[in-house]
Amino acid sequence: MAYDPRTIANVVLEIAESKGVKITNLSLNKILYFMHAWYLARNQRPLIEAKIEAWDYGPVIREVYSEFKHLGANEINCRALRFDVDKLKKVLCEDNISNADLIFINDQFSRYGHMGARKLVSISHEQGGPWDVVYNRSGRINPGMEISNELIQAYFDKQTRH
Repeated sequence: MAYDPRTIANVVLEIAESKGVKITNLSLNKILYFMHAWYLARNQRPLIEAKIEAWDYGPVIREVYSEFKHLGANEINCRALRFDVDKLKKVLCEDNISNADLIFINDQFSRYGHMGARKLVSISHEQGGPWDVVYNRSGRINPGMEISNELIQAYFDKQTRH
């Protein structure tokens, strides 16, 4: 079962806070993208249920970007919320995340969480990578500049074999 990307964002923010790591919207979106990509390659299913788009500074999950855009380039010091139709108010965005998935998220945070936004953008812009293929594509039009799970998985599957 894929998770709401805002839930995984909150988990990442909790980990970052516990380690004293400052996270911005830009870096959070890249960290989530890499977590999702490696999860696809490892499990052949998505970590998050969201459309990933190719923006100027790399892959973006619109729901996460929108949640924290009011902070600009500043450190994120709050958590993502969702509207609860039963309570008719915004509540913390959280789901039951399996222990295996929490371990995976922690491992991936150890891999990417210490990197600054500039480094994460650079890695996400790798020539021939999913962002590059979509953003610099010639030919067929791609409304919304979506980076499909199929494209992400195919690329990261190859990375695990090298």
